[in-house]
Amino acid sequence: MEEDCTPTYISKIRELFSGKWICGLCAEAVKELLTKDPSISKETALEAHMAMYKKFNSTIRLNPNFYLASAMKDVAKKCLNRRRSLDSCVPVAAKIEGGGAVSIVADMKKK
Repeated sequence: MEEDCTPTYISKIRELFSGKWICGLCAEAVKELLTKDPSISKETALEAHMAMYKKFNSTIRLNPNFYLASAMKDVAKKCLNRRRSLDSCVPVAAKIEGGGAVSIVADMKKK
């Protein structure tokens, strides 16, 4: 097994992650961030994951109820922002296409 924490394995992990010794789960999270946004560097992805992990440890583990309330607030904000962006799309005309289907022609200007 490769992950026996041998000096060779540890140096390999540190080489991959800017001198930091991270667990396999964190390594996978960093790889996922890089896959989602290839424009960021490995160091940036690692810093983002570390920031998320620190936030997790300081909020969720200490007060799960607070985290749930905070997450619900974030969901509500996203829904509100999505609704606002949809409201900015004002239908100006409807046309009947072949087969009787109605399509809305929208004016993308803000109200």
